Amino acid sequence: MNVRLFGCKKFIRLSNEQADRSLSVPEERFLDKHRRVCSECRKAEVSASYALNMLRLATLEPEVAPMFEDRVLRRLKVQQVKESLNYWSPALLGAGLACAVIFVTLHLATEPGQAQRAKLPLAQSKNSAPSRISPRLELNHPPILR
Repeated sequence: MNVRLFGCKKFIRLSNEQADRSLSVPEERFLDKHRRVCSECRKAEVSASYALNMLRLATLEPEVAPMFEDRVLRRLKVQQVKESLNYWSPALLGAGLACAVIFVTLHLATEPGQAQRAKLPLAQSKNSAPSRISPRLELNHPPILR
């Protein structure tokens, strides 16, 4: 009973270390002795061994691993390109050109007289009167108010 109370933590630690390194003879004796006495640690060791075997079986096969690495690296490169300015520069250039076209269109739409004069031949544009007629004020005769 004394072994179970004080040796369970040591047993768990040594059984975990057994997968990583070879144990000394006294450590192996302790594990065998404790395994005979403590049914809980025996069950825990079997469960841990089963879980470790499942993990070993679930690892990638050697033929699959290179393809997986290639796919991950390819996706990483695509992500880096998408984050770079070279990827977005055509879209930014297109947006700039669209803004320039809109600006020119709005500018011409606000000055319709200028656009009409630009369409006339050179001889007609010099002789034509301005499209806006301003009233003439005569200073000799003041306006009559009724």
